[in-house]
Amino acid sequence: MPCCEKCWGDAYLRAISDPTKPQAEHYADLLIERDRNPCSEKEQAGQYWDEENRCDSRYLKCPR
Repeated sequence: MPCCEKCWGDAYLRAISDPTKPQAEHYADLLIERDRNPCSEKEQAGQYWDEENRCDSRYLKCPR
C-alpha cells in the first residue's frame, strides 16, 4: 500500500525539528494522530495524483 505523501512530507519536517526520532517514527505518529481526520485522496497521492482520472496513479485499478 502506498504511503500518504502529505504525512510523509510532514514527518520529514518533524524529523528536522525533532531529530531524536527518525522520519518513519514521526510518520507512524502522524497516522495515529490523523486516524479520525485522514488526508484526502489527493493529499495522500501527492505527486502521484492523476487529475484527469481523479485517482492515485500508483494503484493498478486507476485507468490510464
